[in-house]
Amino acid sequence: MLGDAAAGVLRDAMTAGMPAAAPILRFRDIYCIGPLGALGTADGPASRARYWAQLLPDAPPGVTEFDEEETRYAHAADAARHGTVFIWTGAHSSSQLWLQRLCATFSPQAADVRLVEAVDPGAASGGRRAVTQFDPGDLGELLARMRALDGGEIARLAGEWQRNRSVPSGVRRWTDGRITHHGDDFYDALLLTQCDDDWQAADQVIGAAQWECDEFLGDVFFAWRLRCLATSGRLLWRSPDGSLAEAVVRLPGSGGSQGTLH
Repeated sequence: MLGDAAAGVLRDAMTAGMPAAAPILRFRDIYCIGPLGALGTADGPASRARYWAQLLPDAPPGVTEFDEEETRYAHAADAARHGTVFIWTGAHSSSQLWLQRLCATFSPQAADVRLVEAVDPGAASGGRRAVTQFDPGDLGELLARMRALDGGEIARLAGEWQRNRSVPSGVRRWTDGRITHHGDDFYDALLLTQCDDDWQAADQVIGAAQWECDEFLGDVFFAWRLRCLATSGRLLWRSPDGSLAEAVVRLPGSGGSQGTLH
């Protein structure tokens, strides 16, 4: 399962008896953002730690956290060699890249890999497309629609991982059944659209952008991009203590008191 919140939904469903209780292997790093090229090499964990340190300069994660993620992939590969593995996915880039990487770790002799897709059947783009958007009581129905991944599909998804990993990009989207690649600034226009000539709370701007975004990038990413926009002068930023919690932002050029961020 990808993400603490999604694992919590599954755990609650297991507590209620559907599906039956089983160990949950919980992954945490999201591959919709940041460099992927070094993953699978000795520098992989450090490369991800360096990226997240940009986004979380006040509390950067250590390399150990990403070493632990690599260990989880190894555990998943071992489990697939010896028994049944259920992969709970959604229709968004983080989930699809995670699925691809899992398949790249599986051996051709993977015993029994089953895919559970947390997507409303026939839903438009506004429909539910992530495990966290379902109630625990809904997971039994999703489980009833699961399907086995055969060796050919596992190999195809593993190849997709190698292709997507090799493309230099900062943001990845799941569009028309494939991963598309974009720069770090792809969603800057979305952030700017939430702003006007009046000061408003930075966290309000971030929340509005998350709500309208077609991907699940997280508030940390949007907070980073908001700071980048302020540093470049495309937004004005004002905060008594320099923190995001107290920050207000607005578009420049309409008079009034100026804010700065360096």
